[in-house]
Amino acid sequence: MEALAVVTRNDLIESVHYGTICVTNSIGTVLYQLGSPDTSIFFRSSAKPIQVIPLLQSGAAKAYNFSLEEIALACSSHSGQGRHQAAVQKMLGRLKLGEKDLHCGIMMPYNADESNRLISTGDKPSVFHCSCSGKHAAMLALASYKNLPIDTYEDLAHPVQQEILKTIADFAELDPKSIPVGIDGCGVPIYLLPIRNIAQSYGKLMYQAIHSHSPYHPAAKTVVDAMLAYPEMVSGDDEFCTDLMRLTHGKLIGKVGCEAVYCIGIRNQQLGVCIKIVDGNERAIYPVVIHLLKQLNVLDEKEIETLKNWYHTPIYNNLKEQIGEVVPVFDIHQPKGAVPLLGKDIKDF
Repeated sequence: MEALAVVTRNDLIESVHYGTICVTNSIGTVLYQLGSPDTSIFFRSSAKPIQVIPLLQSGAAKAYNFSLEEIALACSSHSGQGRHQAAVQKMLGRLKLGEKDLHCGIMMPYNADESNRLISTGDKPSVFHCSCSGKHAAMLALASYKNLPIDTYEDLAHPVQQEILKTIADFAELDPKSIPVGIDGCGVPIYLLPIRNIAQSYGKLMYQAIHSHSPYHPAAKTVVDAMLAYPEMVSGDDEFCTDLMRLTHGKLIGKVGCEAVYCIGIRNQQLGVCIKIVDGNERAIYPVVIHLLKQLNVLDEKEIETLKNWYHTPIYNNLKEQIGEVVPVFDIHQPKGAVPLLGKDIKDF
């Protein structure tokens, strides 16, 4: 476990976020690590680009004429903007299914404008606002295409979930029977994997997307192409995943997961990255991602500048005065361990 980011107040360190980082190639060789890469974590929503592979591999996406924009939505934790809601409804329309068939639950949208609109009009949020509704629509499409029951598609025993588990195990190069299972926030199974295997799954996704001889090539290429072509569907306006992919011009895909998980696939080198903040606080993830990509020479100075508000995230008080920031403090090339940092001056790092 390594100190990855700190929170400052008047340049003095007030809080510390510890975590683990693992970078691998597509065959699972660990190239860089901070903390133990054998630590197991829940994949959470970072799994979505892998979870959608069976939809494409089966032919269901082609049969229902899903666009790249809709495939990006199937990989998403979207913010509930109008474009996201409309796309989910369009996907369900092709299946001749409706709102009641989505078993993802209802939540207020992440998008502030849409959330404020609901509050001001008195309208209630729907399943279409749920950040996982695109993934659920994709699961329904796979079930419908294979003539499987749709009313239990979210159950672990359902063939759709078993196919997803098999695919995740294939990409992570694990025995599916060895993978512990939990239930995600949206009600579907989610899997506990070693961080190194999660990183490898992203490296393998990038490898399969590039190499035409690979068994998952068409599906993996479609996932990567979709996320890069429509980053606004993967997250939303003013959201980190969208900004990262939009501003790095095809170099990488990135996907956040709840409880401060972040996964990256780096295109040219076909590398996979998994980051986990131990305390689950998402505020630390984004500075850590940018700092890591800077240290790996993936981002140039111009890209870092365009992402600066995510890199050193300002903290304001009630008077709108900046009184601190969230700052990354690690060096991927020189692990330091869980050193005491509270009360130290950030200028010393």
